[in-house]
Amino acid sequence: MFSMEDYWSQDQEHSFKSVVDDENTLKDQDGEEAEELEEEVEEPENLEELEEIDAQLEKGDEVLVAELKADILPKSRLVFRCPRCKKIYLNGKWVKDTITDLYLIKTELAYCNKCLGKTFDNFVGSIEIYDKKLPEHKDQIVELARQVERELEDAPPFEKIIQIIEKNDILFIFTNTTRLAREIGRRLRQELQGGIQYEWFERNQYLRVKWYDEVDNRNYFKERIRALKERRFGMFAFEDAE
Repeated sequence: MFSMEDYWSQDQEHSFKSVVDDENTLKDQDGEEAEELEEEVEEPENLEELEEIDAQLEKGDEVLVAELKADILPKSRLVFRCPRCKKIYLNGKWVKDTITDLYLIKTELAYCNKCLGKTFDNFVGSIEIYDKKLPEHKDQIVELARQVERELEDAPPFEKIIQIIEKNDILFIFTNTTRLAREIGRRLRQELQGGIQYEWFERNQYLRVKWYDEVDNRNYFKERIRALKERRFGMFAFEDAE
């Protein structure tokens, strides 16, 4: 169902070489900040008012600024937003967004149930596996990814692996959130070593993770990557083929 592509540019190649550490691992520069945000303590929420607002949004009613008190949506609260229909996930439902522009709250992308799968590039995170011995390691890699998905703390129902597919000897794992993609990448690095690269896009709203069994095997996959690029395989919805 998907038709996606990875791309390489000279700038990206330079970036890849410049951030490899002594252990041949590319560090996630946003990781520490993201973890700090996750540790923030949220302020108490007025659930009755949230439910009332949710009911208004469900009916398509406009919610006035005066109706939204400062303690309803604390700054530390995370709200998921669908990049296709622009609805937000609030109080366990996908509803019309008339709230996030009023408060400085955290928002992350995830496709809602209605939009997921509508087009081939509906994914928020991707993990690309470059392993010369993929036939030997594929089952282990897939199980690691599924294990991370099962163990993800406080995951909403849509925070999941969308598809796992092999193309041109490269294994692709597509996820509906950046957190899941990041955690799968970390587990791969922890369990299988190798080299890892994190590429953030659109103000950290999309994430591409690339894992290599060996850091210097990029040339081995060069032609395979070019062939996928011509078919626009592995690209996010906003990306343009080069």
